[in-house]
Amino acid sequence: MHSVILSDPTFSVLDTAAQRLADYQTVLASLGKVSVVNSISAVERISTHFDVLLVLTDRLEGQIDGFIQRCLLNQPTAIIVNVNQWQPQQLEGLLACGRLTFVPDIMVASRLLSLVDLARARLNAANKSIAEFKKLDDEIKGLKLLNQAKLIVMQQGFDEAKAHQIIQQQAMKKGLSVFQMSAQIIAVMTSNQVSAHAGISVMSENSAPHYGATALNMNVASRNVSNS
Repeated sequence: MHSVILSDPTFSVLDTAAQRLADYQTVLASLGKVSVVNSISAVERISTHFDVLLVLTDRLEGQIDGFIQRCLLNQPTAIIVNVNQWQPQQLEGLLACGRLTFVPDIMVASRLLSLVDLARARLNAANKSIAEFKKLDDEIKGLKLLNQAKLIVMQQGFDEAKAHQIIQQQAMKKGLSVFQMSAQIIAVMTSNQVSAHAGISVMSENSAPHYGATALNMNVASRNVSNS
């Protein structure tokens, strides 16, 4: 495991800073590699992924606040922030995502391993929640696409159940999901209303309409062969 300790200038001038930093470094070294830096730019220059970021600061000021927020957005990293002075609104904003482990005042070195476990657990839980929300959002968007596609197919005289069946059959034939097939049907309709309507009117041998440029071209080609 790779840990990064950011000891910013407001922390470095504290009377106990040197000893505390050494103690934290010793604890994290028991887990793997440790990099100690004293500036935000130095953290941002680290090219390899790191698993834990420990931010040591006396005051949660604008620059360090902005840096932590960027890390929360862009880094899949467990973040622990040890700070003495802060504004309530700043802290509220940082804690909103559920990924930050905040430690006020002096952090006891013997607690650090437990805090690392807590920070990593929070990171995993937050990532799981994000994945679940994304999956739910994708399903809702997919259902909207499916309903739109069914309305298009129903315009050919099919009821809703038959329209759903046709979309499923077309999806299986093309190796797509039902939602992907629905998006393709809608794209045909919206990209060129005249040619798309002609494509939708073409029926397959089992009375199911074909959708998409490929299916339309295949049917046109089959008609040309039969006419020649």
